[in-house]
Parts: sequence; structure tokens; C-alpha cells
Amino acid sequence: MRIFFIFVPTKIQYNNVGMNQSGILTVHEYENLFKQNYERLYYHAHAITHDEDIAKDVVSEVFVNVWRLRETIDLNTVLSYLYTSVRNRCLDQLKQSNRQVPLMEEVLNDLEHYTETDWNEYEARITHLKAVLNRQPERVRRVLYLRFYEQKSNQDVADMLGISVDGVKKIIQRSFAQMRISLGKKMLKFVPLLLLSCIN
Repeated sequence: MRIFFIFVPTKIQYNNVGMNQSGILTVHEYENLFKQNYERLYYHAHAITHDEDIAKDVVSEVFVNVWRLRETIDLNTVLSYLYTSVRNRCLDQLKQSNRQVPLMEEVLNDLEHYTETDWNEYEARITHLKAVLNRQPERVRRVLYLRFYEQKSNQDVADMLGISVDGVKKIIQRSFAQMRISLGKKMLKFVPLLLLSCIN
């Protein structure tokens, strides 16, 4: 995926040891924050909106705002801030364009109250789910990619892969069953969102 870097003023000195004594986010910290989180936030935004352009715009806007707030941003809670900001901006964009929210309202409402600890667990689940998916046969991964990332219908997936619609449904059902067992009860409702966030 192509990443669009956000340039910031170069007059601020780099700092290699974390937040400086003034407590203001430095260029170096900002760049690291961007590089470490842009891609995962893009996929999170895409999972909510199902729109590549909106997802890119939303994440870019969030990082621009982080720079504007560099004097007050807290690196200890920045992950929660990033995910919450992306979620809220995605919903605003969808409402402004009179589009329906693809994901269940219940799931998105739960995410609104996530803490930094919750988001760390969420990211750990994404990492774990990626490992689970990587162990799946190529055809299974292809079905999930076409069905959930490219938003193809079961019939379209079946036609593209030369299998029956029932075959597509069974692959999806088995995959979801395995993921639910692997992720635990707490994350059951988030399986579709987690899946969209890690298929790429």
C-alpha cells in the first residue's frame, strides 16, 4: 500500500530519546508515530468506511491534527487518541455523504469507550489474527480477501475462484469459527472489524 508522508516544519530539532523536557512532541517522535501507526489506522478506517479515499483522507487529517496538538499530546495515551479520532472522523465523513455505516453500530459504540489498554489488546488481537490467517490455505485467504476486503458477493467470489457458492459460505463459516475460538469471547463481536483490519 502506498503511504503518503505528512511533512512538518524542519526548524524543530530532532530528539532521539523520547519526549523532550518541554513535553512537546518532537519531529522525530512525530515521524516515528506516523510510521508505526499509519498503515494499521488506514486499514481500521477502511474497515469502517469501505472506501480507500476516505480512509486515506481521514488518517492524514488525524495526523495533521496530532502535529497541531503537539504541545499537549500525551504519548502515554496517543494510541487511544488516534483510534478514537479515526473512528469519529470516519463516521462524520459517512454522515456528511449520507452513506450508511457498514459496520454494526453496537461495535462502533463499544470502540468509543476504549481505553489505551483496550486498544493495546485490540492491536495484539490483530497481530494474532494475522498469524492465524497466515496459517490458512491460500484458497481460504483468497476467499476472505475477496469477500471482506474487496466486498465481493459470495456469487462473485465463487465465479472468480471456480468454486460453488456453498463452498464459499462453508469456507467463511469455518474460518469465523476458528477465529472466534482463537480470539476468545470478549472479541467475538469484533471479528469482522478485526478481519478487515488485517487482510491486505
